[in-house]
Amino acid sequence: MTPRVTLCIVNYNGERYLRRTLEAAHGSALRFDEILLVDDASPDRSVALVRECWPEVTVIRQEVNSGPGAARNAGYRAARNDLVLFIDNDVALTPECAGRLLDAVEQRPDAAVAMPRVLYADRPELIQYEGADCHYLGLMALRRQDAPAAEAPAGVSDTQSVVTCAFLVHRARWGSAAPFDPSFIFNYEDHDFGVRTRVMGRAVLAVPAATVLHGEGTAGLSFRQGRERSPIRVYCLIRNRWRILLQSYQLRTLVLIAPALAVYEAVLLAGVAKKGWLGIWLRAAGWIVTNPGTIAHRRREVQRTRGAPDRSFLVGGPLPFTPGLAAGRLEQLIRRGLDRFVAGYWKMVRRLL
Repeated sequence: MTPRVTLCIVNYNGERYLRRTLEAAHGSALRFDEILLVDDASPDRSVALVRECWPEVTVIRQEVNSGPGAARNAGYRAARNDLVLFIDNDVALTPECAGRLLDAVEQRPDAAVAMPRVLYADRPELIQYEGADCHYLGLMALRRQDAPAAEAPAGVSDTQSVVTCAFLVHRARWGSAAPFDPSFIFNYEDHDFGVRTRVMGRAVLAVPAATVLHGEGTAGLSFRQGRERSPIRVYCLIRNRWRILLQSYQLRTLVLIAPALAVYEAVLLAGVAKKGWLGIWLRAAGWIVTNPGTIAHRRREVQRTRGAPDRSFLVGGPLPFTPGLAAGRLEQLIRRGLDRFVAGYWKMVRRLL
């Protein structure tokens, strides 16, 4: 008997995509036992469209937009099944996607999360990403970013973080507590969830045979190359990375990587100042300095769940910079030097973790 799966669509301002998203969901070879739409206080006609055209979909309305983490938590609580497939409002499932994610999780009793290969909707021959890793400096490193799909390996693999445009979670394995920290607001709330899943000792899988088509994202929040980065995105990237380091890493790890962190932070500060983001950086740093109690409380919660050491999921290698951030010759030279230093430092300390 096929296990029952809940499909949970998280929506904000997604009217232009929802028709395609829901039509693709209804075309899935695996029939969903339940479809939820968590509407994150969208300002458009998304809810009206769904109620008119898909009355079988259960709509959960968030009165205030508190970010995607809070919306996913609402869907997690409301789902009546242990297997919950989350997708954003601009994600279209391919017919075999859900079934292949389910198969991968069933074959790995230690797996709590599985993710599909994410293709660009307008360029499906290219992989946008295929899971992610946790760079030891606290950064999310996307796997196979912009790689040709035809040339990428097809086997299921373990990955070390979660990108949440589409992912299947096994609630009985992950636990009943809210999986996302809504105070992360937007950006790296998914990385925090992925890192904490690995801290628990649960596996996170990347399943290339399961594919989705990803649209252009949410206006004002999502980033696509060549567009301006919104201030809230920059703020959350800076602040939330520090929170992941302070809340999820073991103390021994923080001590060992401190020299590399210091070098990276100095280069980062120079970079944000050059790009006119110094005020945003100061605001993010101010939050960290003025909220030690919140960080300490959250750290205790995370460390109580620990089932695996940091060395089991941290990776080294080049820094996962967004393309275009280091555009000038001097910036590229600094980046290459920083990459060599960071990679070399990891080779030196990883065996000590």
